[in-house]
Amino acid sequence: MPKIQTACPNCGHPVLSDAMQVFDMGVNPQAKELLLSGRVNLTQCQNCGYQGPLPLPIVYHDPEKELLLTFSPPDVQTTMQQRESALAPLLREVTENLAPEQRKGYLFQPQTILTMKALIEKVLEADGITKEMLEAQEQKMRLFQRLMSAAPDKQRKIVQQEEALIDEEFFMLFSRLAGMLPPDADKGDIEKLQSLQDVLLTETEYGREIKKKAEEMEAAQASLEQLGRNLTREKLLNLVISAPSMDRVEALTRLARPGMDYAFIQLFTNTIEQMEDSEREQLIERRNFILRLTSEIDEQIKMRTDAARKNVEAFLEIDDIPQAIAANITVIDDFFVHALEEALEAAREDNNLERSAKLQQIVDTIEKIASPPEVKLIEEFLSHAGDEDELKKAIAAREDEITPRLFEYFSGLLSQIEESGKQLQGKDKEQQQAALEGLQMVYQAVLRFSMEKKMQAG
Repeated sequence: MPKIQTACPNCGHPVLSDAMQVFDMGVNPQAKELLLSGRVNLTQCQNCGYQGPLPLPIVYHDPEKELLLTFSPPDVQTTMQQRESALAPLLREVTENLAPEQRKGYLFQPQTILTMKALIEKVLEADGITKEMLEAQEQKMRLFQRLMSAAPDKQRKIVQQEEALIDEEFFMLFSRLAGMLPPDADKGDIEKLQSLQDVLLTETEYGREIKKKAEEMEAAQASLEQLGRNLTREKLLNLVISAPSMDRVEALTRLARPGMDYAFIQLFTNTIEQMEDSEREQLIERRNFILRLTSEIDEQIKMRTDAARKNVEAFLEIDDIPQAIAANITVIDDFFVHALEEALEAAREDNNLERSAKLQQIVDTIEKIASPPEVKLIEEFLSHAGDEDELKKAIAAREDEITPRLFEYFSGLLSQIEESGKQLQGKDKEQQQAALEGLQMVYQAVLRFSMEKKMQAG
């Protein structure tokens, strides 16, 4: 992202900041995400301490929707001609990015937008998100903020009064905002969120439905785990037939989608044909439900996989990968990671060194962002696990970082490895056991060091 020098909006002092003025979906598929995120064109003035948006002219272009928008920040000291002159090179850049046959009439009639809020609304409107929908979302956001600022004993009453607003969209908003809490968030905020979640799940119709589905998902998970490696199509079918509700059937389908293939459906059909007429209707309904749901799941997987592959290619076109990933962290999910690994493997097989290097840079950046410092510290200690003296030196060198939080991560990792090891057999189990013993040894060494330091201090 280029840097520009401009005047601080508060004191007028010169500031040097990263700036993005052309948001062109035809060049960068992440352009819209960047614009909507509000994480671009921000500055901090070293002179007066101002932190906030840069007042820059902006052009937004979506060739697929034939949408070209311009925005100039309001400034009584600039004339219309000056504003048009500032936009001209940005509009020219949009045109030059298009092949001659792609240059259509809408490029000569850009829509002038007067405020950033109106610009965002126009971009979202092109995606089918109306102003009314945005207002409804803002209403839900205000309700969330009101609930978070209320005492726990007041939350229940507010939820009961405002239940009409608490729907699927509200729960999605709640999950998204809760997920944004940092790992070291204030304990009071975490407890308030947990308290609010409990109230939402028990006091609203939609919440009770979510809770019921979650319980069915847990029960389905338990029944599948009980079968473990002994799971067969026949046993999976028995679980479906004996399921106490359609919610359980849905949970089994989502958890065991790979097992519900053509052979499974054929087995289900054969079983139905052997049943009495009185039992067939319910089983036919369940089979047809599974067919519809697996089709929906497959379509969703395909869409998310295609989107992830496009996002990987979009990152490859960007020079500043760490900045781009930080600004688009919401697109980094399991599908993206899988698409990234797939692309990296293909690039290596093709001996495409330049592409491999850039893909590896994306991998390294994601790992750096994703790993908490405590996990990185544990990994560093594990690298010295084969040499007791080196391990002691490494622990002593990082004395200040040995905190109660580090021991929480140790405990979590040990439990995670122990639990996952129960599902393994043979060589996999041996490797998992070796990893567990290595982690236990490092944990004991760190714990011993910590206790010795406390005794010395006491």
